[in-house]
Amino acid sequence: MAIAHSHRFTEGDLPVEAGRYRLVASGSCPWSRRVLIARRLLGLTEAIPVSWCYGRGVDGFWELTGPDGEPGPDPALGNATSIAEVYAGTPGYTPPPTVPALVDTTTGHVVVDDSGDLLFDLATAWKPLHRAGAPDLYPLDRRNSTDAWDKWIGEHINQAHATATHSKNAEEAAAAADGVLVAFDVVDTLLARATKMEASREAALTVQDVPPLSAVVSVEQFLCGAAPTGSDIRLFTTVQAYEYGGRAYYPGGEAPSISFWPALARWFRALEGRVGWVGTEERSALGL
Repeated sequence: MAIAHSHRFTEGDLPVEAGRYRLVASGSCPWSRRVLIARRLLGLTEAIPVSWCYGRGVDGFWELTGPDGEPGPDPALGNATSIAEVYAGTPGYTPPPTVPALVDTTTGHVVVDDSGDLLFDLATAWKPLHRAGAPDLYPLDRRNSTDAWDKWIGEHINQAHATATHSKNAEEAAAAADGVLVAFDVVDTLLARATKMEASREAALTVQDVPPLSAVVSVEQFLCGAAPTGSDIRLFTTVQAYEYGGRAYYPGGEAPSISFWPALARWFRALEGRVGWVGTEERSALGL
């Protein structure tokens, strides 16, 4: 992470306060998209406004946009033109700067740059500001399952996909890509079993570390039951990144479409069609 200490919305740390923070995000970044989805689903769009990044600037980092939506100074962030300028005054900052970044507008400092922590905190600590009827993305009675899925998805899919598409080491990239495809086999098999579909890739359960039992027994239509949770969000944005461009950069040529995994594809399309799961900015960035 770019800052030495990514803060949390806990007692003695960051206070929950509408309008105090600003999210810097890009619709083309899967780590940003997980936070953007939670922000919409929970009704926090007014409480936490967004500054958008659309591309890389002359410094090689994400460039900010002005009120007209074009690259330029962002008045909400002290007229900074680059994400690097936003991070520059933050204690403990080490380049490169990343998104998503949550900025405390009272200090101008980046206070959170861990998207997983921010997703969880928005779903839990920010509950007093949730819209009426907002989903419970981390229900207490499913916490063992969400914790297990979050850890497994992070290791076997999220980080592995990033390595497969960005590593300069060919062997490392190829091993990571293979790991993602086998992990998709695992998820497809578990979803198929839970939804009475034919489980056609069960062999994957013997060649990779499967999720802990607390995760496996929770699978229904979604990873942790009959309703989507934060774990589904974490998987969704990486499957989305894979399907809409990322698989073309896998070693050895373009990897298969998610239609290769019928149960995983059905899960993905069901979420993709739900209100709030794909915003206007993400659609534009992904070419949808």
